Amino acid sequence: MSSLILGWCNPCLPISLATGGSPASTIRAAEMGLPIVYAIIGGKMEHFAPLIKLYKAVAERKGQDLSKMPIAAHSWGWLSDDKEKAIKEYFYPTKLLVDTISKERPNWTGMTYDQYLEGIADDGVMFVGDSETVANKIIKMMETLGLTRFYLHLPIASMPHEDIMKAIEIYGNEVVPKVKKHFKDKENKKK
Repeated sequence: MSSLILGWCNPCLPISLATGGSPASTIRAAEMGLPIVYAIIGGKMEHFAPLIKLYKAVAERKGQDLSKMPIAAHSWGWLSDDKEKAIKEYFYPTKLLVDTISKERPNWTGMTYDQYLEGIADDGVMFVGDSETVANKIIKMMETLGLTRFYLHLPIASMPHEDIMKAIEIYGNEVVPKVKKHFKDKENKKK
């Protein structure tokens, strides 16, 4: 479909439509046959299931090939070798970000510590902790929502550079392999 949008490319650069979760964006992406990325940065992960169901239903109704339409989520997170350390470190930068955004968005409020704890809980949508905690939560979200991709947004300027590099290292060397292995093993069991 992207060649129809751009009109001239061959081969075309794959694109996805990013959305904060509006039904209109979900329907538009499905009708156009575009992959979708949901910015899931608040609430409970299961609250996004109806949107993904809508996306699939609209795509099927329009005759789109869902196998060529990855469904992804983008969520905030932080990693450390120590789960409690990660939880403690990530609160203040996240609070600053949410408090800033809440000034621009009418339905948002500043973040309390209790709200933060809800966000990092098992059914929350922030991925904070050690590699085991984060990998298990990514797997849970992918299975709960039927995602084919997941993107973790790490803070950039609000954390010390060496800690950011360590979080990237943990994500790439520990979390991603665990998640990939889980889904590979699951696929192999089907055979």
